[in-house]
Amino acid sequence: MDESSAKDLLRKYRDNTLTDEEMALLESWYLARAKSANLALNTDELEKQLDMVWESLPLNQERALRQKTRTLPLLKWVGVAASVVIAATIGLNFFRKAKPQPPVSQGVVVGDAIPGDNRAKLTLANGQSIMLHEAVNGKLAQQGQTAVIKTKQGEIVYEFETQEGSGPSRGLAYNTISTPRAGQYRIKLPDGTGVWLNAASSIRFPTVFPTEERVVEIVGEAYFEVAKVSKNRKRVPFKVRSGNQIIEVLGTRFNVNSYADEGAIKTTLLEGSIKLKVNGAEDRGVLLKPGDQARLVTNIRKNASQPARPFEVKQINTSNVIAWKEGYFRFDNVGLPELMRQLARWYDMEVVYEGTIKDYEFVGQIERDAKLSKVLRILELGDVHFKIDNKKIIVTN
Repeated sequence: MDESSAKDLLRKYRDNTLTDEEMALLESWYLARAKSANLALNTDELEKQLDMVWESLPLNQERALRQKTRTLPLLKWVGVAASVVIAATIGLNFFRKAKPQPPVSQGVVVGDAIPGDNRAKLTLANGQSIMLHEAVNGKLAQQGQTAVIKTKQGEIVYEFETQEGSGPSRGLAYNTISTPRAGQYRIKLPDGTGVWLNAASSIRFPTVFPTEERVVEIVGEAYFEVAKVSKNRKRVPFKVRSGNQIIEVLGTRFNVNSYADEGAIKTTLLEGSIKLKVNGAEDRGVLLKPGDQARLVTNIRKNASQPARPFEVKQINTSNVIAWKEGYFRFDNVGLPELMRQLARWYDMEVVYEGTIKDYEFVGQIERDAKLSKVLRILELGDVHFKIDNKKIIVTN
C-alpha cells in the first residue's frame, strides 16, 4: 500500500468512518513501516496519526490503559473487534507496491470450525481411562495413598492421603494425562507443581514422587510452575524429559514446545533458572536466564552428527510464548506454515497448500475462542486466501 492510500485511510480514521477491514489493513501497513529501519515517516502529521494507530493496537492496550494519557476514539472499535484482529506483515515489498485490497466479503470462507476447549484423558497406572471433561467433580480415583480429584474449577489435583493400616508403596505408579487436538487442560502434580497442557500434548508422571528427584515426561507443549520441594534441607530437583532433551529445575516457571512437526524443541524461561542438556551427549548443556529461549533442532538428517553446540539461545518476548495459556494466539513475525500448524492443532483441522507458499509473516493477537472463519477472514486481508472443505483448510494463492 502506498503512502497516498495510507493517507486516505488516515482521513477516514479521523472521521471515524473506517471499516474493520480497512483498520486491519492500516494497522498492518504501519507495523510493516515501523519495523523497517530505512523507512522514515515523512511528515509530522503522518507520524502523529500512525502513532495513534499504534497505541490503539490490541497488542498495546494494556500499556495504553496503564498510562491513561488520553482517550482514543479507536478504543470503541478495538472493544468490538479485538477478539479477531490480526495485523499481517506480508513482507516490505508487498506494502510498498501492492494496491489497496478490497474489503473481504463475508462469503469468502465457506464452512467453519469451533475452537478447542478444556478436554483431556487421564490414563491410570492400571490402564483405566477417564475422560476428564466428562467426569463429575470430586474424587475420580484412589491409587495407593494418592487421591485423584477434579476441582470445581475443572483442574486435576493429586492429594496424598494417609490411610490407616497402609504401608509404603511398592515401586512407582505412573499416570498419563493427554489432550487431543482442539483440547487443553490444567493439572496440579503430586508435589504441587502446576502444569498447563496445550492441544495434542501429554504428560507422564508418578502418582508419588520419590525423595531424591522428580521426573516427568512430556510430548507437545506444556507450561510449568514448578513447586519448590526440600528434603533434609536440600532441594529436590525437578526434571522434564521431552524427546532427547532434559530440563533440570529447582523451582521456576517455563514453557516447553516439543511438537514433532515443529522440527525443534523450544524451551522458554520466565522465572528462576533451568539447565538444558541433550540426553547422552558429552556437552555440559546450557543454563538459561529469564527471557531466554533455547532451540534444540530435532529434525537432523540421518547419519548427520549433532552440532558441537546443540542449543541456540536468544532473548525473546516471553508473553508471546505463553499467550496460549492466557487464551490467545499471539504472533510476532511468525511465518505462515507455523501459524497454520497452530490453527490446525487448536481447531482440529488438516492444512493443505495449493501452489507455492508465499513468504508471509504475521504480527498480532487473536483470542483462541474465535471461530475459525473469523480468523481466516482477517488473515485474508493480507492477500492470503483460504477454503474450508470439511476438516481441511485449503490455502490458495
